[in-house]
Amino acid sequence: MHKRLLVWLMTLAAWPCLAAEMVSGDYGGFLVGVDRNGYLTGYFERSTGRGQFSCIFFVSGKAAGSADRVNTWFPGDRDPQAVIRGVIEPVTSDRKPAVRLTLDEEHGGCWNVQRFASDPSTFALTERGSWEAVRIIAAKKAYFHDDPSRAKPRKAYLVTGDALRVFETRDGWVRAEYVGPDNRRTRGWVSERDLFSAKSPSCARGAPGSTVTPHAGC
Repeated sequence: MHKRLLVWLMTLAAWPCLAAEMVSGDYGGFLVGVDRNGYLTGYFERSTGRGQFSCIFFVSGKAAGSADRVNTWFPGDRDPQAVIRGVIEPVTSDRKPAVRLTLDEEHGGCWNVQRFASDPSTFALTERGSWEAVRIIAAKKAYFHDDPSRAKPRKAYLVTGDALRVFETRDGWVRAEYVGPDNRRTRGWVSERDLFSAKSPSCARGAPGSTVTPHAGC
């Protein structure tokens, strides 16, 4: 009886860790999207010193287990040597869903803003989402449309570096949402031509000088 009770208590204590799973959401400013196939994309952007120091990088990989290897790079940078590998884990923080990200080394600028190599960073879920991916605007101006066509763009547009929460991809278009600094939300269709690639630079076949292993999403 006592042995069974001990096993039950140990199982109960471990339950929060076992129950953790990677889900789409806003983790305190770290945006994460996970699609039905387990392909993960994410984006982190933060600055300090009135913008003097910035930490910005995109994340992609395959969320298939408790700790998954991911590739990270600055959006738009297609140099395989600029890719930094890391591990992302679904965890719990104060009994709330969270993610922990550890990188093999720091991205430029991150040392003064948020450290990921010397100290793993944990982000608690602040908004659970239904989006399947995170994408970043590459164009100087990317206009919203009411439907996936190039006709009749709306007045609303985004600029380079804005992060989109993508709900659907169809025929070169994404149905997405942008949340502004004032928490104002804008939804519509945006052309994929106006977005940075979500594939890691290490996915390029025969990339010269690359020592980074392509992830399962390549």
